[in-house]
Amino acid sequence: MMRRRELLQTTAVAWFAEQALGDDRRITGELKGASHAVGHLLRTAIERPPSNPPERAEVVVIGSGASGLSCAWRLASVGVPTRILELESFVGGTSTWGEDGVTPHPWGAHYLPVPEPGAKGALRLLSELGVLTGWDAAGRPRFRDEMLCHAPEERLFYRGQWFDGLVPRSALSASERHEVDRFLSIVESFSERRGRDGKPAFTLPGALSSTDPELLALDRLSMDRWLREQGFSTPLLRWLVEYATLDDFGASLEQCSAWAGLLYFAARAFESDQLGGSRYLVWPEGNGYLMRGLRDLARPEIQNAALAYALRETRDGVEIDYVDVATETTRRITARAAVLAVPGFIARRLVPKAPPRLERTTSSWLVANLHLRRRPDATQAWDSILYGARGLGYVDADHQRLRDGERTVWTYFRAHGGADTPGIRHGLLQKKWAAHASSVVADLAPAHPELSGELERIDLMVWGHAMPRPTPGFLGDTPWSHPPMLSRRIAWAHVDLTGFALFEEANAHGLRAAEAICDALGVERGETWLGA
Repeated sequence: MMRRRELLQTTAVAWFAEQALGDDRRITGELKGASHAVGHLLRTAIERPPSNPPERAEVVVIGSGASGLSCAWRLASVGVPTRILELESFVGGTSTWGEDGVTPHPWGAHYLPVPEPGAKGALRLLSELGVLTGWDAAGRPRFRDEMLCHAPEERLFYRGQWFDGLVPRSALSASERHEVDRFLSIVESFSERRGRDGKPAFTLPGALSSTDPELLALDRLSMDRWLREQGFSTPLLRWLVEYATLDDFGASLEQCSAWAGLLYFAARAFESDQLGGSRYLVWPEGNGYLMRGLRDLARPEIQNAALAYALRETRDGVEIDYVDVATETTRRITARAAVLAVPGFIARRLVPKAPPRLERTTSSWLVANLHLRRRPDATQAWDSILYGARGLGYVDADHQRLRDGERTVWTYFRAHGGADTPGIRHGLLQKKWAAHASSVVADLAPAHPELSGELERIDLMVWGHAMPRPTPGFLGDTPWSHPPMLSRRIAWAHVDLTGFALFEEANAHGLRAAEAICDALGVERGETWLGA
């Protein structure tokens, strides 16, 4: 627990940071994407009939996130061209990236843990991009060294000083260390466990995980309840686990299924034997590297600023009506098939008769890119986390490049995991740039009180519906059983299908939908790209 003196110091620093930033006219910035305010176009544009004649396409994919681009990649492999309609001015969804700084930088998902062997789609992509270079004699993947995270990977600011890694062992009491070790021992046992069906207890993509009822029963508990039932009460350990549930799922301990919380720790036990057993593949632009690679491999026709609002199945295919946001005109596309690579609440609007499991609770995020003229300290860890902060810390986009010079971009993340998701979302969207920027600087001020003096600008992105939240019970009675086809010629490819947003999951949904579309169209696709 934070001592009274530490609390007063932190409060004072936060107040100072807010005041200093508010008065410092040298620090500029802006609130970027995502498009939360284009709904008004539907009230005016759709009153006018779509332009004639209709546009034509083979397969239309609505959404250019990881699922949509993965779908286009798979279809391109069998010669099926795609046209992507994307509401935003960028591609990649929450894995998009920026290039308007001294180094490229992420605007969301920013790393890929070394994939498990069952994540065949992700491994195939890494191979095609030249990231995966082969396999060693033990069957472990080999990667390009410059894309495995270099040491130091992580550091934690805890009670006034930095520690390597996320567990400050030397600062913990014997009982605290014992509790952390006991938790890690349980996690290790889950990572090695197989259910009564012979499948791993936890792996990715999730559909390869066991459906053993004893394991699925964990989904009926919150992570908070599971920790309490196991006797875990150390504040540091509870903070560490909640850091994980916020990081991957945007959920507090009370809001996160215990099954999902344990998945975070147990599913990605695989690691490369290179660079001392590196666990992460990282790039300056984060997972934007993967999005750009998928786009270049698939070569789809991409139309940005396109808001799809109606989708109908016809005798020979589908019709899609959309608003061209730039011109505020409505248009129609006729195609042989369509793929909805969009969240459930949007899919429901486009296909009202779709199955009921489409909608999920969604978590909101704030992401900030801090452009620095100089790093405030000499340490250049990739990921820096502050214990007890409101955010999840920041990554240094320039960490891998090993360049001379001190200018860099820090990408800061804050997940909002509380229960009142509509209220949280509304509050985030109502705040102005200055309020968000001051809050970010205040959150980092305990570790970097001089930060505002090194800032050139702070750009911000509010993701109102960043990811589905795996609340207790999210798996349902029959997990992994929902087909991608919503009708004869319409497929759904999104992480809302299973309820958690990880790259391996999104990639698998995109591939699965593409293969289902091939089957519906009678296109020969060969063997599946998914795990058995």
